[in-house]
Amino acid sequence: MKTINSKAFFIDNNRAMISLGPLTEFNYCPYNCAFCYVKSGFNKYPNFEINEIISYLKINRKKYNIIYISGDTDSFAPPRTNKAIELLEKISKNIDVDITFTTRTLFKNEDIEKLKNISDYMKAKNYKLIASISISRLYSSQFIEPKPIPEPESRIELLKKLKENGLYTMLAVRPFLPIIDSNEYIEIIKRCKNYVDAVLGEIWYADDELINDICKNINKDKISFVDKVMDFDTNKKVWKCYEAENIVKKVTEYCKQNNINFYMRSYPAIEYIRSLV
Repeated sequence: MKTINSKAFFIDNNRAMISLGPLTEFNYCPYNCAFCYVKSGFNKYPNFEINEIISYLKINRKKYNIIYISGDTDSFAPPRTNKAIELLEKISKNIDVDITFTTRTLFKNEDIEKLKNISDYMKAKNYKLIASISISRLYSSQFIEPKPIPEPESRIELLKKLKENGLYTMLAVRPFLPIIDSNEYIEIIKRCKNYVDAVLGEIWYADDELINDICKNINKDKISFVDKVMDFDTNKKVWKCYEAENIVKKVTEYCKQNNINFYMRSYPAIEYIRSLV
Protein backbone atom coordinates (compact mmCIF):
# COMPACT_ATOMS: atom_id res chain seq x y z
CA MET A 1 0.00 0.00 0.00
CA LYS A 2 1.22 3.50 -0.84
CA THR A 3 2.02 5.95 1.92
CA ILE A 4 -1.08 8.03 2.62
CA ASN A 5 -0.11 11.68 2.44
CA SER A 6 -2.51 13.97 4.32
CA LYS A 7 -2.47 16.32 1.31
CA ALA A 8 -2.89 13.61 -1.34
CA PHE A 9 -6.26 14.97 -2.41
CA PHE A 10 -7.86 18.36 -1.71
CA ILE A 11 -9.68 19.01 1.56
CA ASP A 12 -10.89 22.50 2.39
CA ASN A 13 -14.07 24.26 3.55
CA ASN A 14 -15.48 20.95 4.80
CA ARG A 15 -15.13 19.34 1.34
CA ALA A 16 -13.03 16.30 0.49
CA MET A 17 -12.32 16.17 -3.25
CA ILE A 18 -11.13 12.78 -4.47
CA SER A 19 -10.95 10.69 -7.64
CA LEU A 20 -9.49 7.49 -9.05
CA GLY A 21 -6.60 9.53 -10.40
CA PRO A 22 -4.97 9.19 -13.83
CA LEU A 23 -6.28 6.59 -16.24
CA THR A 24 -2.76 5.66 -17.33
CA GLU A 25 0.73 7.11 -17.11
CA PHE A 26 0.17 8.99 -20.35
CA ASN A 27 -3.59 9.57 -20.34
CA TYR A 28 -5.05 11.40 -17.38
CA CYS A 29 -8.75 11.25 -18.28
CA PRO A 30 -10.77 9.02 -20.60
CA TYR A 31 -12.32 12.18 -22.04
CA ASN A 32 -10.57 15.12 -23.65
CA CYS A 33 -12.79 18.17 -23.16
CA ALA A 34 -11.21 21.08 -25.01
CA PHE A 35 -11.81 23.55 -22.16
CA CYS A 36 -10.41 21.34 -19.37
CA TYR A 37 -8.20 23.22 -16.94
CA VAL A 38 -6.74 19.99 -15.55
CA LYS A 39 -4.46 19.90 -18.60
CA SER A 40 -3.13 23.36 -17.77
CA GLY A 41 -1.84 23.49 -14.23
CA PHE A 42 -4.47 21.94 -11.98
CA ASN A 43 -2.93 19.62 -9.39
CA LYS A 44 -3.23 15.96 -10.32
CA TYR A 45 -4.72 13.59 -7.76
CA PRO A 46 -3.01 10.29 -6.82
CA ASN A 47 -3.77 6.90 -8.29
CA PHE A 48 -4.89 5.07 -5.15
CA GLU A 49 -6.77 1.81 -4.85
CA ILE A 50 -10.20 1.94 -3.24
CA ASN A 51 -9.01 0.68 0.16
CA GLU A 52 -6.32 3.37 0.16
CA ILE A 53 -8.86 6.08 -0.63
CA ILE A 54 -11.10 4.85 2.19
CA SER A 55 -8.13 4.87 4.57
CA TYR A 56 -7.27 8.44 3.53
CA LEU A 57 -10.85 9.56 4.09
CA LYS A 58 -10.99 7.94 7.51
CA ILE A 59 -7.69 9.52 8.59
CA ASN A 60 -8.99 12.96 7.59
CA ARG A 61 -12.62 12.42 8.66
CA LYS A 62 -12.87 15.48 10.92
CA LYS A 63 -11.91 17.83 8.08
CA TYR A 64 -14.97 17.42 5.83
CA ASN A 65 -18.72 16.83 5.83
CA ILE A 66 -19.17 16.00 2.15
CA ILE A 67 -17.17 14.08 -0.44
CA TYR A 68 -16.81 15.19 -4.06
CA ILE A 69 -15.72 12.52 -6.56
CA SER A 70 -14.03 13.41 -9.87
CA GLY A 71 -12.53 16.80 -9.28
CA ASP A 72 -9.69 16.22 -11.72
CA THR A 73 -10.75 13.36 -14.00
CA ASP A 74 -13.97 11.57 -14.90
CA SER A 75 -13.62 8.56 -12.64
CA PHE A 76 -16.94 7.14 -13.87
CA ALA A 77 -16.03 7.08 -17.55
CA PRO A 78 -15.19 3.71 -19.15
CA PRO A 79 -13.19 1.62 -18.47
CA ARG A 80 -13.48 2.51 -14.76
CA THR A 81 -17.26 2.82 -14.37
CA ASN A 82 -17.58 -0.30 -12.22
CA LYS A 83 -14.63 0.71 -10.05
CA ALA A 84 -16.05 4.19 -9.46
CA ILE A 85 -19.43 2.75 -8.47
CA GLU A 86 -17.64 0.33 -6.15
CA LEU A 87 -15.85 3.33 -4.61
CA LEU A 88 -19.23 4.98 -3.98
CA GLU A 89 -20.56 1.82 -2.39
CA LYS A 90 -17.49 1.36 -0.16
CA ILE A 91 -17.60 4.98 1.01
CA SER A 92 -21.30 4.73 1.83
CA LYS A 93 -20.72 1.56 3.86
CA ASN A 94 -17.65 2.84 5.73
CA ILE A 95 -18.30 6.55 6.25
CA ASP A 96 -21.53 8.35 7.18
CA VAL A 97 -21.37 11.37 4.86
CA ASP A 98 -23.08 13.02 1.91
CA ILE A 99 -21.47 12.28 -1.46
CA THR A 100 -21.62 14.06 -4.80
CA PHE A 101 -20.07 12.93 -8.06
CA THR A 102 -19.70 14.49 -11.50
CA THR A 103 -19.55 12.69 -14.82
CA ARG A 104 -20.22 12.92 -18.54
CA THR A 105 -20.54 9.18 -18.99
CA LEU A 106 -23.68 7.14 -19.61
CA PHE A 107 -24.68 4.43 -17.18
CA LYS A 108 -26.11 1.07 -18.19
CA ASN A 109 -29.37 -0.01 -16.59
CA GLU A 110 -27.51 -2.28 -14.17
CA ASP A 111 -25.27 0.66 -13.19
CA ILE A 112 -28.31 2.82 -12.48
CA GLU A 113 -29.76 0.04 -10.34
CA LYS A 114 -26.54 -0.03 -8.30
CA LEU A 115 -26.63 3.76 -7.90
CA LYS A 116 -30.26 3.53 -6.80
CA ASN A 117 -29.36 0.95 -4.17
CA ILE A 118 -26.51 3.10 -2.86
CA SER A 119 -28.78 6.14 -2.77
CA ASP A 120 -31.53 4.24 -0.95
CA TYR A 121 -29.01 2.91 1.58
CA MET A 122 -27.70 6.41 2.23
CA LYS A 123 -31.19 7.90 2.51
CA ALA A 124 -32.01 5.34 5.19
CA LYS A 125 -29.16 6.84 7.22
CA ASN A 126 -30.24 10.42 6.39
CA TYR A 127 -27.43 11.06 3.93
CA LYS A 128 -27.62 12.00 0.26
CA LEU A 129 -26.06 10.83 -2.98
CA ILE A 130 -26.02 13.68 -5.49
CA ALA A 131 -25.29 12.98 -9.16
CA SER A 132 -24.05 15.89 -11.27
CA ILE A 133 -24.19 15.37 -15.03
CA SER A 134 -22.11 17.74 -17.16
CA ILE A 135 -23.56 19.08 -20.41
CA SER A 136 -21.44 21.90 -21.79
CA ARG A 137 -23.09 22.29 -25.20
CA LEU A 138 -26.19 21.19 -27.08
CA TYR A 139 -26.02 21.75 -30.83
CA SER A 140 -22.96 23.93 -31.50
CA SER A 141 -19.20 23.71 -30.93
CA GLN A 142 -19.02 19.92 -31.14
CA PHE A 143 -15.23 20.08 -30.96
CA ILE A 144 -15.22 21.03 -27.28
CA GLU A 145 -16.61 17.60 -26.32
CA PRO A 146 -15.02 15.13 -28.76
CA LYS A 147 -15.83 11.44 -28.88
CA PRO A 148 -16.03 9.23 -26.90
CA ILE A 149 -17.95 11.79 -24.82
CA PRO A 150 -21.64 10.83 -25.16
CA GLU A 151 -23.96 13.16 -27.04
CA PRO A 152 -25.80 15.82 -24.98
CA GLU A 153 -29.21 14.26 -25.71
CA SER A 154 -28.07 10.99 -24.13
CA ARG A 155 -26.91 12.78 -21.00
CA ILE A 156 -30.25 14.59 -20.73
CA GLU A 157 -31.98 11.21 -20.83
CA LEU A 158 -29.58 9.96 -18.15
CA LEU A 159 -30.56 12.82 -15.83
CA LYS A 160 -34.17 11.78 -16.26
CA LYS A 161 -33.39 8.15 -15.40
CA LEU A 162 -31.35 9.07 -12.34
CA LYS A 163 -34.11 11.32 -11.03
CA GLU A 164 -36.72 8.62 -11.66
CA ASN A 165 -34.59 6.24 -9.62
CA GLY A 166 -34.55 8.52 -6.61
CA LEU A 167 -31.14 10.16 -6.84
CA TYR A 168 -30.65 13.85 -6.13
CA THR A 169 -29.45 15.42 -9.36
CA MET A 170 -27.65 18.49 -10.66
CA LEU A 171 -27.11 19.72 -14.20
CA ALA A 172 -23.60 21.11 -14.62
CA VAL A 173 -23.99 23.37 -17.66
CA ARG A 174 -20.46 24.66 -17.42
CA PRO A 175 -18.11 26.28 -17.93
CA PHE A 176 -19.75 29.18 -19.72
CA LEU A 177 -17.72 29.81 -22.88
CA PRO A 178 -17.58 32.87 -25.15
CA ILE A 179 -18.18 30.69 -28.23
CA ILE A 180 -21.63 29.52 -27.09
CA ASP A 181 -24.68 31.77 -27.04
CA SER A 182 -26.71 32.21 -23.87
CA ASN A 183 -29.79 30.86 -25.66
CA GLU A 184 -28.07 27.50 -26.08
CA TYR A 185 -27.32 27.28 -22.38
CA ILE A 186 -30.93 28.20 -21.61
CA GLU A 187 -32.14 25.50 -24.01
CA ILE A 188 -30.05 22.89 -22.16
CA ILE A 189 -31.55 23.98 -18.85
CA LYS A 190 -35.06 24.05 -20.33
CA ARG A 191 -34.72 20.45 -21.49
CA CYS A 192 -33.36 19.27 -18.13
CA LYS A 193 -35.30 21.36 -15.62
CA ASN A 194 -37.84 18.67 -14.74
CA TYR A 195 -35.10 16.20 -13.86
CA VAL A 196 -32.79 18.22 -11.61
CA ASP A 197 -32.73 19.66 -8.12
CA ALA A 198 -30.23 22.38 -9.07
CA VAL A 199 -28.34 23.81 -12.04
CA LEU A 200 -24.67 24.78 -11.94
CA GLY A 201 -22.82 27.33 -14.04
CA GLU A 202 -19.19 28.31 -13.71
CA ILE A 203 -16.68 30.80 -15.00
CA TRP A 204 -14.07 29.44 -17.41
CA TYR A 205 -10.57 29.04 -16.01
CA ALA A 206 -8.18 29.09 -18.96
CA ASP A 207 -4.66 29.92 -20.05
CA ASP A 208 -3.36 31.28 -23.34
CA GLU A 209 -3.22 27.87 -24.98
CA LEU A 210 -6.78 26.96 -24.04
CA ILE A 211 -8.04 30.37 -25.11
CA ASN A 212 -6.38 30.03 -28.51
CA ASP A 213 -7.78 26.51 -29.02
CA ILE A 214 -11.35 27.37 -27.96
CA CYS A 215 -11.66 30.87 -29.44
CA LYS A 216 -9.90 30.22 -32.73
CA ASN A 217 -12.83 31.42 -34.85
CA ILE A 218 -13.67 34.65 -33.03
CA ASN A 219 -11.91 37.89 -32.21
CA LYS A 220 -10.30 37.23 -28.83
CA ASP A 221 -9.64 40.95 -28.34
CA LYS A 222 -13.37 41.46 -27.82
CA ILE A 223 -13.51 38.95 -24.95
CA SER A 224 -12.93 40.18 -21.43
CA PHE A 225 -10.72 38.00 -19.24
CA VAL A 226 -9.69 38.64 -15.64
CA ASP A 227 -6.75 37.17 -13.74
CA LYS A 228 -7.68 34.84 -10.87
CA VAL A 229 -6.34 32.01 -8.76
CA MET A 230 -8.49 29.01 -7.84
CA ASP A 231 -9.97 28.60 -4.38
CA PHE A 232 -10.77 24.91 -4.96
CA ASP A 233 -7.22 23.71 -5.61
CA THR A 234 -3.77 24.35 -4.17
CA ASN A 235 -2.13 25.32 -7.47
CA LYS A 236 -0.80 28.89 -7.45
CA LYS A 237 -1.29 29.55 -11.14
CA VAL A 238 -2.92 32.80 -12.23
CA TRP A 239 -5.66 31.85 -14.67
CA LYS A 240 -7.30 33.88 -17.41
CA CYS A 241 -10.94 33.75 -16.44
CA TYR A 242 -14.00 34.39 -18.57
CA GLU A 243 -16.74 35.46 -16.15
CA ALA A 244 -19.50 35.44 -18.79
CA GLU A 245 -21.45 38.26 -17.17
CA ASN A 246 -24.02 38.54 -19.97
CA ILE A 247 -24.60 34.77 -20.06
CA VAL A 248 -24.89 34.59 -16.27
CA LYS A 249 -27.41 37.43 -16.27
CA LYS A 250 -29.66 35.82 -18.90
CA VAL A 251 -29.43 32.33 -17.40
CA THR A 252 -30.16 33.72 -13.92
CA GLU A 253 -33.22 35.55 -15.23
CA TYR A 254 -34.54 32.45 -17.00
CA CYS A 255 -34.04 30.26 -13.94
CA LYS A 256 -35.67 32.81 -11.64
CA GLN A 257 -38.70 33.05 -13.93
CA ASN A 258 -39.03 29.26 -13.98
CA ASN A 259 -38.33 28.52 -10.30
CA ILE A 260 -35.07 26.71 -11.08
CA ASN A 261 -32.35 26.68 -8.45
CA PHE A 262 -29.31 28.09 -10.28
CA TYR A 263 -25.86 28.58 -8.75
CA MET A 264 -22.46 29.61 -10.06
CA ARG A 265 -20.66 27.51 -7.44
CA SER A 266 -21.30 23.94 -6.35
CA TYR A 267 -21.17 24.59 -2.59
CA PRO A 268 -24.43 26.58 -2.24
CA ALA A 269 -26.17 24.21 -4.68
CA ILE A 270 -25.17 21.21 -2.60
CA GLU A 271 -26.13 22.96 0.63
CA TYR A 272 -29.57 23.58 -0.86
CA ILE A 273 -29.97 19.92 -1.83
CA ARG A 274 -28.72 18.80 1.57
CA SER A 275 -31.51 20.87 3.14
CA LEU A 276 -34.20 18.96 1.23
CA VAL A 277 -36.25 16.37 3.08
